[in-house]
Amino acid sequence: MEGIESCACGSSKPYEQCCGCETMDPIQHAMMAWHKAFFAAHHDAMAERMRKRIESSYGPTMDKAADAVFEAVGKVWSSMLTQSEAKKEVASKLQKIFSETNRR
Repeated sequence: MEGIESCACGSSKPYEQCCGCETMDPIQHAMMAWHKAFFAAHHDAMAERMRKRIESSYGPTMDKAADAVFEAVGKVWSSMLTQSEAKKEVASKLQKIFSETNRR
């Protein structure tokens, strides 16, 4: 989606589907933009307050859960690396076997 110009009014619509901001009164456009910015900032402020309460109430529990998940995923990751090395080793051995056969 990079490279697609979005509507100047701040909507997520592509420019060709714009809401008509190119023909809109600049004052009306500014009012709409400030209205959108207000509610975005309001949402962010609410989320930040909720984040603080969640951290205070559930932080230690979430830390323990994160540690458990991190440990388990670390084991899975290690296993994936081991499997990858084994596959590379088999591929290398097969390459050598087939190359030797081809030279005969």
